[in-house]
Amino acid sequence: MKLTVAGKLALFIIALGLGFGGWKAYQKATGGKGVSVGPAGLNGADNPSPQATSGSQQTPVTVGENELQIVTSASKRGWINDQIDKFNQTSDVKLVPKLVETREAMQQILAGRLKPALWSPSSVIWADRLSEKLEQDTGKSPLDTSDPNSYRSVMKTPIVFLTTQENARVLRPLLSSSQCWENVDKLSKGRIPFSGGFKWAHADPLNANSGMLTLALIISDYANRTGQSGAIETVANSGAFMSYLKSLESKIVYNAAVQKGSSALVKSFAEDPSRYSFITAYESAAVEAVKSDSSLAVIYPNPTVNADNAVAFLNWPELSPAQKAAGQAFLKFIAQPESAKDGLKEYFRPLRGASLNSELESLKSNGFQANYSAIELPPYAVLNGVAFKWRQEIAKK
Repeated sequence: MKLTVAGKLALFIIALGLGFGGWKAYQKATGGKGVSVGPAGLNGADNPSPQATSGSQQTPVTVGENELQIVTSASKRGWINDQIDKFNQTSDVKLVPKLVETREAMQQILAGRLKPALWSPSSVIWADRLSEKLEQDTGKSPLDTSDPNSYRSVMKTPIVFLTTQENARVLRPLLSSSQCWENVDKLSKGRIPFSGGFKWAHADPLNANSGMLTLALIISDYANRTGQSGAIETVANSGAFMSYLKSLESKIVYNAAVQKGSSALVKSFAEDPSRYSFITAYESAAVEAVKSDSSLAVIYPNPTVNADNAVAFLNWPELSPAQKAAGQAFLKFIAQPESAKDGLKEYFRPLRGASLNSELESLKSNGFQANYSAIELPPYAVLNGVAFKWRQEIAKK
């Protein structure tokens, strides 16, 4: 059937109306803002990831009138869940846990998708950055890491190289020396021979704190060796450092386990150690892996760096007096000796009240040691910027 001019005009008007209706529905669904399709976080910006901005409703401060949400990462869920269970037995305000990796949690909080009353980040740099950014954006921060009623660090665990006993015979003198990262670079270039082919891994620093801490060790070592420790931000943005990092990580394995994070990478290594010559991991996770498989071993970078086991109380104005009191009470609860002893079950090193030394001594033949040297972390902005460059220029290549 041939349409007349009037018929065509009528169909056009109907189609235009349907299109406009669909646009209005889209605007309503997105709050009138639409969807950004540009790359997030280039040059180290704190732009939220897709995960941080997904979902239709903001997670509330509380999940009930007498409840508080506490956010932690998978690598610490055993200890924190034990503390939550014990605290809830005596508290009228109950804690409700949610698992989100540290960097992702920070992004979701900044994006307004997550608003926990309690948060357990894997390093104070994340808490400091959250506080700094919230103050910049809103004029006030609900968090002060210098106040023990707001931030309480109770345990630590250092970064180690996790490998096999067989590989450790070759790797220990190389990776336990003060030239360990130079030696990793030489291994990657083939200047130091390695039987079976050399390949190594650390967790994606944009998805896991252990990966970010690994980059902290690399850039700190480079800055010190090149006499630029006082200008680390300049180093991080230099072409010379990125060229070195690309060389050092030229044999990096970037697979699904690396992308998922710290726990997944250790599990991947434990299932098949031949996948990697070594990985970087938390000492706490390495102890667990070695106790399950005595053919594994660890080597401590010299120096290494610590991950914190801490809890922050975010004093949002909408919290009730009872909820605020419960949040601060939990910080005091985890500082008790019994809580420190519970940390030993997960192989963390309590800062006070208990010691992991006897466990480490029993695993001395696998390379564990009570004493080590550790660096202070570079500024967050430095690490974040390097992590984004790593993702774009190394991992994705």
